[in-house]
Amino acid sequence: MKWLPRRWPDLLIVVGVTWLSFACSAFAGDGNVEGQIDRDGGDVAGDFSIGYTPGERLSVAAASALTAMGLLGKINQRRADPPAPDQSHSHE
Repeated sequence: MKWLPRRWPDLLIVVGVTWLSFACSAFAGDGNVEGQIDRDGGDVAGDFSIGYTPGERLSVAAASALTAMGLLGKINQRRADPPAPDQSHSHE
C-alpha cells in the first residue's frame, strides 16, 4: 500500500470521471422535444429538455465533487514536491 499516499488523487480522478460519465449517460429522466421542422430549408428549431430525478442529480454532483477533490489533491501534491536539484551546473 505504499502507492496509495502518492496515487490517491489519480484514483479519485479516474473513479470520479468514470462515475460522472455513467451518471450523465445512464439517466432515466423524462424528456420532451418541442419544435418544428422547416420543410423548405431543412432547419430544425425547438427545445430538448431532460428531467433528472433527485437521485440522479445527487449522483452527478457526487461524481463531480469526487473528481474535483482528486484534481485539487493533484495540484497540492505538485506544490508540496520540492524542486529537483539542478545537476547541470556542478562546480567540481
